[in-house]
Amino acid sequence: MHKTLYTPTMIDTFRACKQAYLLAFLQNNIETESLSFICKQFLLRALSQINKGKITTVSQLQKYMGQYWPADQLGSASDKEAVTKAFLYVYKSLLRYLAKPYRPSGSRVVGVALNVRARVPNVKVYIEDTFDLILWFQNEQRLEFVDFTLQPLKNFDPAWPSTEVLVKKYLAEKLKTRWPYKKLSIRYERVGLQDYSPLIAKPEESIYRLHWAEIVKNLEDMQTLERQEMENNSAKHKLWQPHDKCRHCETILARLKKQQYLLEDGSYSMTA
Repeated sequence: MHKTLYTPTMIDTFRACKQAYLLAFLQNNIETESLSFICKQFLLRALSQINKGKITTVSQLQKYMGQYWPADQLGSASDKEAVTKAFLYVYKSLLRYLAKPYRPSGSRVVGVALNVRARVPNVKVYIEDTFDLILWFQNEQRLEFVDFTLQPLKNFDPAWPSTEVLVKKYLAEKLKTRWPYKKLSIRYERVGLQDYSPLIAKPEESIYRLHWAEIVKNLEDMQTLERQEMENNSAKHKLWQPHDKCRHCETILARLKKQQYLLEDGSYSMTA
């Protein structure tokens, strides 16, 4: 199927390896739900409840985890000891954040777990990303996006912004009617069992415009590849063969084959 909606992850996968992109987003109808992925999704949902003010006490957090921890998804497909460790890690990480949620002086929460989508006129497609937390600093006329992760943060060169930073900057322009900011910052916050230094990106207009053209070109190339794939369905079986020992393809293939086996074996069932 020809896609019209793209995310930063899709663009990054395409940049890394075109075949990996085909495997992950065009030929794959099976959700790849690893333990780390499920834990991250749960943690983000719980953080959104904290940031919305719906969870303010330890007892409320315990009740939330008791009700919504995805035990059914993790039951038969994962090692029990690993699942227990993951549960404790997520719980303790949430406890630390609950004790000191990120709320700088002068800020107001204006968005939590907000999906933002915008059209890219040049290629007639849409791009979308999720904003875990959006803060508005009225006095500074500043908008701040906060992105939470469990993974170690990697330093980046401001002159070479990531795909995610570029997409967030593009989407931020669509939010200006709500919050007419003069300054924009993107804060990457690692959540875990200790305090971590955040990474902060302040995309400059000249740098953004220089690199955004490349994103548009990527989207055009992705559409071209998809059209070719639609016209050549006979090549589909070739995608199940590793290509030049590409680590991206091998990782995706391993997950697909494992889950295909579980589906055929009947020991794994998909959940919404």
